[in-house]
Amino acid sequence: MIARAVRERRTTAPRATVVTPQRWWIALTAALALAACSGGSHPDTYAKGTHVLEACCEHLQGGGRDKCLADVPRVADPGAANTATNQQTYTCIVDHFTCDPATGHATQPSAQAQYDCIEDLQ
Repeated sequence: MIARAVRERRTTAPRATVVTPQRWWIALTAALALAACSGGSHPDTYAKGTHVLEACCEHLQGGGRDKCLADVPRVADPGAANTATNQQTYTCIVDHFTCDPATGHATQPSAQAQYDCIEDLQ
């Protein structure tokens, strides 16, 4: 009789309790928070910011479009583009940029919001 109980105990899965789902919930929440902080929202804000600025220029025609695209600030060194300071700066651009299709540049309130965000970084 005792041998049968011991044998069953080894093969029977333990009963799920409240503690197990709570532990899974905590682990899942921590993993999601880690993913969000490590770059889920803005993986490469320099590339995204440059793309947003170029897309705004696409509203223009002819020489105005070409000049606008030439005026988009670029960083030649990929290492410099990925520095924390540069990524934070371009996060401000991505988060606050609103295109004025008539000019191919940021609207005045958008430009001010970008400037304020960049100033807050310092």
